[in-house]
Formats: sequence, C-alpha cells, structure tokens
Amino acid sequence: MNNSGSAFGKFHRSSSRNSDTAAEMLMDYEEHYMRLVKSYRHEIEFINDLHTTHTQEVKNFYGNDLPAIQRKLAAEPIADDVRREWLKHLERHMDNSFKMSGNFIDILTTKKVEEFNAALREKTFGGGVR
Repeated sequence: MNNSGSAFGKFHRSSSRNSDTAAEMLMDYEEHYMRLVKSYRHEIEFINDLHTTHTQEVKNFYGNDLPAIQRKLAAEPIADDVRREWLKHLERHMDNSFKMSGNFIDILTTKKVEEFNAALREKTFGGGVR
C-alpha cells in the first residue's frame, strides 16, 4: 500500500522516514494507549455519566427542590426560627450527602486511572516501572 499521497503517509510503519527506534517506540506507545482507551471506553463513559448525574442532582436540588420546599414550608403555620433551623439542617445533610457521593465517584475514578496506568506501564515497560 502506497501512503505517499496520504497526509499521514510519513507516519505509516513501512515508511523509510519512520526507521528511528525512538519514533517507533513512541508510535507503539501511542497505539497501545489508544487501544487501552478503547478497551476502557465503557468505564470512562460510566464514570462520566456518574459525574454528569451527580452534577445534575446538585443543580436540581438547589435550583428546584430546595426552593419548592422553602415555598411549601412558608405556606405552613410553622414558626420562622423553626423553619430556618430545619432548612439549615436539610441543606447541611444534603451537602454532606453530595460530598460523600462525589468522594465515591473520585475514588472510583482514581482506581480506574491507576488500573489504566498500570496496564500502560505493563505494556510499555514490562511492569518494571512504578
């Protein structure tokens, strides 16, 4: 196959310009990296979905749920100081819940990144580099 007319022809493995060992190693590394990204595609999408859902839940709580709760409580015969204290309590607990969920997502993300990097090191260095 002649790649001389292709914009990427000089990067093809059989190209005489690509006889440099360091360049071949870099291309092998990049090729393996792209294969790893493809093989981790579902995990990457899953973690992205978790982040998106988490962000949307936080926005929804503060943008919709909390204002609706505040309106509902304002319509009830509840003392202002009791209503304020209860709302502070609700917000504090929701903040803690959102923070905990975010931490779990971060832990999962870190674990997957470490797993990905270990697979990359194994292929690139035979596992000898930590």
